[in-house]
Amino acid sequence: MVESHLFVTMGNILHLRCDAWLAPTDEELNIEPGWTAALAGLSDAVNLSADPSFRQGKSFAAAALNWPETDPLPVFTSVPVKGVQSADDLRPRIAAFLREAARAVSAMPLRRTADTRRVPLIALPFFGTAAGGGDLQRGEIMRAILGAIVRELPTLGCDVVLVLRDEAAFALAQDIRRTNVANYWSQLSEEHLDQAKSLAKQAKKGRLVPFLGAGVSVTAGAPSWDGLLDSLAESVGLDPRMAEQFRKLNPLDQANILQALFESSPTNAEDPTESFGSLVSTFVRVERYGLAPTLLANLPSDGAITLNYDSLFERASADSGRSRSVIPHDPTNAYDDTGSRWLLKLHGSVSQPDSIVLTRDDYLGFNANREALSALVKAHLMTHHLLFVGFGLKDDHFHEIVHDVRRAMPNDRDRPASLGTVLTLNTDPLQELAWKDKLSFISMEHPKLEDSARTLEIFLDALTCFSTASHFYFLAPKYEGGLNGKERQLRREILKLKTLPAAVGDSSVVAVIDEMLRTLGWSKDDSYDGEL
Repeated sequence: MVESHLFVTMGNILHLRCDAWLAPTDEELNIEPGWTAALAGLSDAVNLSADPSFRQGKSFAAAALNWPETDPLPVFTSVPVKGVQSADDLRPRIAAFLREAARAVSAMPLRRTADTRRVPLIALPFFGTAAGGGDLQRGEIMRAILGAIVRELPTLGCDVVLVLRDEAAFALAQDIRRTNVANYWSQLSEEHLDQAKSLAKQAKKGRLVPFLGAGVSVTAGAPSWDGLLDSLAESVGLDPRMAEQFRKLNPLDQANILQALFESSPTNAEDPTESFGSLVSTFVRVERYGLAPTLLANLPSDGAITLNYDSLFERASADSGRSRSVIPHDPTNAYDDTGSRWLLKLHGSVSQPDSIVLTRDDYLGFNANREALSALVKAHLMTHHLLFVGFGLKDDHFHEIVHDVRRAMPNDRDRPASLGTVLTLNTDPLQELAWKDKLSFISMEHPKLEDSARTLEIFLDALTCFSTASHFYFLAPKYEGGLNGKERQLRREILKLKTLPAAVGDSSVVAVIDEMLRTLGWSKDDSYDGEL
């Protein structure tokens, strides 16, 4: 049986590509309106799926019956009908969910992520902390959930992802995992762990900038470059007798031919408003993101760059509470509160099909139209450390950018040891030789793990965890139960500083102390009466 792994991310569980997920309910089959409003059919499904044992409180989990095979499977899991009295109430329910989800997934004739993950993925939210009644003891519940998952992992045969919406919960979960590396990253080699920690140091300084290639989107079911061209060829009616010769051409030339076939087709003549870019968008538009986009979205990085057309990373960023402005500016972008965070989409976006760069003609016209975008990438190559994920390094435009950057830093003393780090699925000595003194390479090949793509996800999980510098949970009023005795005492002493303004008046130090308290999770809207 595969050695399972526990991932932790900030996101939206209904937007995540997984096999099964925990749908909270109770013995009376109540489901919060937020869940039912977001997912049609959930109320009917729980009434159909809950057997007498579940309704009597004798069993705690039931997989949905007759659920569409194309969608992640809800596994209804009950909180105590009278509410959570202690974290101990949730441990058997978490275990029941994990076992039922693993059973249901193993019984599926075709797993929902079979085309992208060899190991099934089951997801759960911060269970029992809202309508479940455990809202006042979130720290204890977090420790109970993580402990219950770790105990069940050896027998599951599935990976598990805890999907959080609360920054304090995310910070606490990562802090707990960092204190017991053996429990949470036993599958990674010491070398991989050291490499993840080294990159995390760059991230915490704000110097790490993710550069996303097509491999990141493939984890969510989006096509690879070759897969996209094959789909387009079938759509425009490329003569099958020409297929072998067609595939020998440069991909840019393949795209040019496909565009010409599209524009000359009778269907397109009937609807001249339909563009080739719109056709491309239909194949790359994916709604649910995989683990790679959401883990990368959780990195503490203001900037990110991608060659991908899809909007998976934007959606994952918004769900993690780190919305980004899209460059070039997309007037249809619905993500607000972006602050200084941005995403540069070098080759266009599905939201603006005519902006898509795919054919040789598109590439030849790129520099004339997007010099400012290239300049932004060059600046970050010179001042930051780029992390290339799912990127094949074959893009001609990228080669031109790196060449210009190296030419701008002619003296060895001015050049960084590496312009960036490339995370690759397989070791490629020739590729490494070609990029010597320009880029560093970390291969995801691992003697214990046959699936390099999954190793990459586990590596990104470690990187995200060790990059998380937030201690937002420390002063948050619902998380004291997650602290040990010494931490609780320190918490009480620090909270005494909230009375400082009254004691010192308008001193400039008040703003500094106030910012420190907020960084640790305190809010003026929170009540701490009786705690000190």
